[in-house]
Amino acid sequence: MSHDAATRHDTLSGTRLLSRRRLALLWQPLGRRRAEVLRALLILIAATVLDVLGPWLTQRYLDDYLIPGNLAPEALAGLVAIYVITQLGAAAGRYFQQLRFARLALASVRDIRERVFTHLLHQPLSTLDNIAAGELVARVTNDTESLKELYIGVLATLIGNVVLLIGILSAMALMDGTLAMIATALVPLSIGMIWLYQRFSGRAAREVRRLRALQNARIAEAIGGMSVLQASDQTERFSRRYHHLNVSQYQARMHTVRVSGLLLRSAIDLMAMLITLSLVAVFGLRELGGGAELGVLYAFIAWLGRISEPLIQITQRLQVFQSALVATGRLEEVLDRPRETPEPDTRAAKAATSGHTDNAVIASGHYQLEQLTFRHQGAEGPALNRLTLAIESGEFLGVVGPTGSGKSTLLDLLSGQRPAPASQLLLDGRPLMEWSAQQRATAIAVVPQEPFIRATTLRDNLLLGREISQQHLSRVLHKAHLAPLVDSLPLGLDTLLGERGLSLSTGERQLLALGRALVTTPRVLLLDEATASIDSHTEALLQQALHELRGEVTLIVVAHRLATVRDADRLLVLEQGRITQLGSHDALMAEPGLYRRLWREDIAH
Repeated sequence: MSHDAATRHDTLSGTRLLSRRRLALLWQPLGRRRAEVLRALLILIAATVLDVLGPWLTQRYLDDYLIPGNLAPEALAGLVAIYVITQLGAAAGRYFQQLRFARLALASVRDIRERVFTHLLHQPLSTLDNIAAGELVARVTNDTESLKELYIGVLATLIGNVVLLIGILSAMALMDGTLAMIATALVPLSIGMIWLYQRFSGRAAREVRRLRALQNARIAEAIGGMSVLQASDQTERFSRRYHHLNVSQYQARMHTVRVSGLLLRSAIDLMAMLITLSLVAVFGLRELGGGAELGVLYAFIAWLGRISEPLIQITQRLQVFQSALVATGRLEEVLDRPRETPEPDTRAAKAATSGHTDNAVIASGHYQLEQLTFRHQGAEGPALNRLTLAIESGEFLGVVGPTGSGKSTLLDLLSGQRPAPASQLLLDGRPLMEWSAQQRATAIAVVPQEPFIRATTLRDNLLLGREISQQHLSRVLHKAHLAPLVDSLPLGLDTLLGERGLSLSTGERQLLALGRALVTTPRVLLLDEATASIDSHTEALLQQALHELRGEVTLIVVAHRLATVRDADRLLVLEQGRITQLGSHDALMAEPGLYRRLWREDIAH
């Protein structure tokens, strides 16, 4: 996502921080725990009632016992015992309600984090076209972590303090209506300060969140390309770019700090002091008239202190609250993105309508393309334009063409990693995207140009958690020509490969990716520029592996080196997203055209 797009989105998010859909997202994990929420609220109410009783018992002690000189031991002992019991009960209640609310908050964040991560795993590759990987990481980690503060702030702080305020104001009204009206004035004044704070700090809070995501993206970008940055002497330029981001975030955060210092604790403390002076003044006038009770004044001053503290806590949480709501908007944007496959019930309904059953399998690997057109989001023209082609079961199809002709996009569509219109791309006579993700993953295997290698063992990288027999694993190693590599490693299949598999050569990583693709015994094997960066020996091994697989699977190979696909059954030549030539190597070399020119250029190099 560009800076401007991110800014527009965050600004939009700030206009309606508590939209109905956002509230639904936040309530969903709590809705599954209604009984726990209810128990926590009951404990909170009980703790609040016991807490509010403290000043009332003190008022009774002062006005009914101490000042009149009524010091009967039995009555005083009973009053003290009740006071101690209520305060101990209030303390225990506060502890248990905070514990329960914290458990609810952490469980809710866990659920949302898993939901966002699972949604990302099922999104089309176009997601990565528009949002940097580092920013996606920030949304799954930092933004969901911000929700913890939102849940704790709302559940443990906001609800707790609101209940406490209601309890204190009710006790005040029962004890003395006039003084209660004076003390209650602190609430609307504090709400006014909260409104001013939100008005003057909201944009800065959104800017802080946006800049933090950009910082994460810059860090991930720099770490991923560290060798290139150092080799090209670009570290200083990247450092300056990060410095500018850091300074911008510092300035935005300082703005929120200044607004907070002016409008939150200091302003509410000042208003609480003025209210206290007003209470003392009214009490003094009553004392002159002979109608004042010292215990009432003490109770009101004690309650007023307990009113101001919850209000201060609520306002101090506002900055975190705002930031968390912005984070919720960013998570909402991710969840709004369409999944790469229809939802299971939708897919089942379509399958039933078309006569297919859920237990159907991709058996032949036959593709049918009918006027297939695809346009990348934000692109001016289509990446693929009206492709019509039948790819037979077991055929070896080579795909060639200049850079930007749409070769990799075609493979993404054939694998289902990018969704294609149902009527334009069929596999075994059925729209490709109507096959479930599991059915496609079992039958269609992809060997990418840059293999994904985890910092774990060779065995784990091959299997990716799938369980196969030792006999099948041995066949996979043989077909992928990995057996010599396994024999050369100190611990064989249990050798750790290190970060991104850097302990292996580029060619060995490609052979590993081929072996991983063969684990499921696929019906379709797609290779994307698999020989672009490997040595001639590994290229020969890969060509041999493809020759041995020929006829067993439908082979579709995108090749930069044309020698890799020279022996293909047919060669598909793409140019600017269109099919310009189709035929065998000999047939295409016999006619003037793009393929003959590409072949001669390839041989010359």
